[in-house]
Amino acid sequence: MNINREEFLHKLSGGLAATCVACMAAACSKDESVTPATGSNPTGNTAGTTVNLDSELKNINDFVAKSSTIVIRTASGNAITSFLAFSSVCPHAGATVEYNNSTSSFFCAAHGSSFSGNGALVQGPATKGLTKLTIEITGSTLTVKA
Repeated sequence: MNINREEFLHKLSGGLAATCVACMAAACSKDESVTPATGSNPTGNTAGTTVNLDSELKNINDFVAKSSTIVIRTASGNAITSFLAFSSVCPHAGATVEYNNSTSSFFCAAHGSSFSGNGALVQGPATKGLTKLTIEITGSTLTVKA
């Protein structure tokens, strides 16, 4: 069967368009089968996450992401007010949120929610900001409490 170039491109673009629409519909659905935050702490329980301030978070806007927690240095010194801690679990569907230190913002790649550097919702589908967590500092050890 011979088809000309125009027919071929028309059939190809129609198939790609249908595939793209199906993918976008699936990505934007509120399907509860979205993979939740993973790692050593899939439940999002962040109690006891520790950071050694002698070796980590030395510069402003440095961050550590572990155990469903993101800790960011916002100022110099080792006072509690020099750090912010958030759950890395997206409030929309439980996927893992990433921190971008060059823009001081958070993004959830699962459905496109974005959050400011203080955890506030910038763009949905999430309907609320990130969960802010409590920080304690003893000596050079920062501990995040749920």
